[in-house]
Parts: sequence; C-alpha cells; structure tokens
Amino acid sequence: MASKIKNLSFAEKNELIEKFQNSNLSKAAFAKANSIPRTTFNNILAAKLCSSNAQICDQERKRHRLSPYENVDKALLSWINYARSQNAPISWNVLKEKSLEFANELGESSFVASNGWLQRFNSRHNLSFKKLCGEAADFDNSSLKEWKDVVLRDILEIYESANVFNVDECGLFYRILPDRTLCFKGEKCVRGKKSKERLTVLLAANMDGSEKIIPLVIGKFLKPRCMKNFKSLPLFYDANSKAWMTADIWEKTLRRWDLNFSKQKRKVALIADNCTAHCTVDGLKSIELVFLPPNSTCVLQPLDQGIIQNFKATYRKLLLQDMISTIDRKEQLQVSVLNAIFYIDQTEKLRNRGYAIPDENLCTKIDEDLATNSEASIQDIVSNVLNSNAEGRDDEDDSECEKKSVSTSDALKAIDDLRCFFY
Repeated sequence: MASKIKNLSFAEKNELIEKFQNSNLSKAAFAKANSIPRTTFNNILAAKLCSSNAQICDQERKRHRLSPYENVDKALLSWINYARSQNAPISWNVLKEKSLEFANELGESSFVASNGWLQRFNSRHNLSFKKLCGEAADFDNSSLKEWKDVVLRDILEIYESANVFNVDECGLFYRILPDRTLCFKGEKCVRGKKSKERLTVLLAANMDGSEKIIPLVIGKFLKPRCMKNFKSLPLFYDANSKAWMTADIWEKTLRRWDLNFSKQKRKVALIADNCTAHCTVDGLKSIELVFLPPNSTCVLQPLDQGIIQNFKATYRKLLLQDMISTIDRKEQLQVSVLNAIFYIDQTEKLRNRGYAIPDENLCTKIDEDLATNSEASIQDIVSNVLNSNAEGRDDEDDSECEKKSVSTSDALKAIDDLRCFFY
C-alpha cells in the first residue's frame, strides 16, 4: 500500500533548506536521504520559501494563500507597520475601517471587510491582538543618558566595534550647481532656475570606520530612460513617486544586508533612528536592529556628526570638476540619475581615504533638512502598493535626458561629414 503523502509546514521546509545548505550532498542524494520525492524538494528550493513566504505568515501553516484583494492586503499591512512604529493601538474595528478606506482608494468596490477576511488577514501575516500595558514617556535628557549607559554599553559588550553599524538617509539635490559667479564690473549676470531634482541616499558604516555598506539610492522612477541599456549599477537603486524611504524599501534593504552578513557568518548590530519608514523587520538572522530614542538623532546619530555633510561636499566637488570640464569643451553639463549614481559611487571611494573638513562654499547645507520620509497617508501607501505592482514597466523621465540643442550650422556640418564618410 502506498504511503500517505505528507504536506510539510513552512517551518519544516525552512529546516530542510537550512539542512541542505549545510550539507555537501547533491539535491538527489539529499532528497533520498530524507525520504522526499526529488521533484518535491526541487519545488521547495525553487519557491524560496525560506526568504519570502515563511517570514510573513505562521510557520506552522502548510500553504500561503494570497488574498483576492492583494492590493488592499499590502496597503493594510504597510499601514500596520507604520502604526506600530508609532506605538499606536490598533483594534479590530480600526483594522476594519482602515481596510475599507484602502479598498475605496484602490477602487475595489466589491470588497467587504468581513470578520472572516480579517481573520484570514491576521493568519496570513501572523498577527494577534494583545492587551496594552504600561505608559510611554516623552524623551528627555535622562533617557539620553540611560540609552548611552545601558543600551549602548550592552551592545558594545556583545559586539565588536567592527560589527556595530549606523544607518541613516539623507536627501540630495543631485543637480545643484553654484548660484554665484565671478564677473567683470558692469557685466550683467543671470542664471537659470536652481534645480530641486532630488534623490534619497541611504548610508551605513561601522563604528571603527573599517567598513561601509554599499549605498542605496532612491529615485522617482524605477527605470529612468538614462538607464535603458545599462545592465548593472555600482550601487543599489530603488524608486517611488516621491524618492523617499518607505517601509517596503527599508525591509527589502535589511533583508538583503542580512543575507550578506549571513554568508559572511557575522552577527551585527544596526543602529537606526525611529522615523516612520524604519519599521521592525521579523526573521533577521544576522542583524539585531537597535533604535535610537525619539528626537535624539541630532545628538546620538553618528552619521549626522559631519559624515553626511562630508559626503555631500565630496559629491558636489566632483560635480564642479565635471562642470569645469564641460566649460572647457564648450558644452553644457547635463546630470541624470545615472550620472548621480556614478558620482555617489566615486564619492564613496574617495571617502575611503578619510574625511576632510567640508567647504562651506560647496552648498553642503542647502539640502540639509530635506525630508527623506513622510507620515503614512492613505494616498502614499496606495501609491507605493501600485508602484510595487508595476515594477516591470519602463518608467520614463523626460527631464532625465534633455535633448541637446543643435544649431543649423552644426547640423549642416554634420551632414557634410557624413557625406565625406560615405562617398
């Protein structure tokens, strides 16, 4: 009599994957040794359950069924992450009302926030209701001292300084050029409108300065026209409609870093501020996420103590050097997102040689208070959900690739050159 087929839970599948990764057996030999059909084991590996489904649902579940209203599901989960980062209480009725708001915004007219749908939503994402206890206190100087004397001391007792990282975002006007010029007395001086095209850059470095994590650049378009035929970038790149850090991008970035540290067999502490986009991320194996106290970043955030300012000064120095080169070639400097990414990469390589005192004339403070994230409004969450569903489309930004103006004489000369070439 044939043996009954057993359905494995996510926990069992994860355990198998981890066991296989630590063994030296082939897929066929491993499947045979564990009495699993080879095709079943291949499907488990191909589904990558270890890094996706198993982290967002109950480990004891055997299937991960998607909601028929997937966009509402994603938007509501994103809002819950935001609300919990603010320590806001979420009741059953609040969840119901919020899901109806998202459904209305997304145009899901047939959606009904029934008790059954909410129960399945909680089950899919491993959510549960708990009784509130205690009272949150506002941040004060005593909290600052306590964090330094207790939290930071405990971190340094567990981790070496090379394994303690700080992460922070900064806004960057990547096309900003000088707004002052040298001219002769009596000469009329005019300039164009100052460019406010922006990017958000996520920087991270360890405590002893021996290592920097590859930066993440966040733009407005996932696939700008200037990157159309470009297959690989020196940095990581993501996008949303406002070029801001979001909870989804934050989680995706942390999981990528966690996988990298796991491959290096390292355990690290990652210190971050508690902004709205910095949500807690479950299932991290090599990263311990430590949040700074509220309203304390200007005092406790290491990257804010001149490192970000130095980064911007170095970036704008490279921009000015290229501007000088284009002046000598009688051309106009055009800076696209792709150019900015290579400037940022070159900036990071130059900063490996040490930090210099930034020049105040390099506009280092013009985007100092530029927002890098916002409160999670319904419109922002819906926009992020719809953008994540359209990741494959080719976004275009006409401002990225401005057409070069060509005079009539230059065009005629080019035609003559082509005639000489062909005839």
